[in-house]
Amino acid sequence: MLLPFVLAQQTAQPEITAADILLYIVIYVVFAFLLQRILTKLNFANPWYAWIPFLNAYAIFKAGDEPNAVLWTILSIIPCINIVAVIMQIIAWTRICRKLGKSPWLLLLWLIPLLGAFGFLGYLAYG
Repeated sequence: MLLPFVLAQQTAQPEITAADILLYIVIYVVFAFLLQRILTKLNFANPWYAWIPFLNAYAIFKAGDEPNAVLWTILSIIPCINIVAVIMQIIAWTRICRKLGKSPWLLLLWLIPLLGAFGFLGYLAYG
């Protein structure tokens, strides 16, 4: 009687294929390239920070004129506290939009999975 219950609890692990890894790399490269372009437009001192995983969060906070950019970058790594850091990053993005003369309402594009984020970054980078 216990055997069907035990068998019902087992689940198959999803496999990550080479195509998945390639897709992740392409998404990261496009994101980093667009962020570097935005940082260049803002005359950020080191736009190449866009290519390094935690430095890109720091660059977003710094470009958004956040006085505690290092603190918020560190807090964005800590579970549960990172919710507040995400809110601060949204505020930083609104400041970046204003610096570039764009509407902060463009941030609503992030609600569209994947395409909205690239649409937002692409518009800030080239619009």
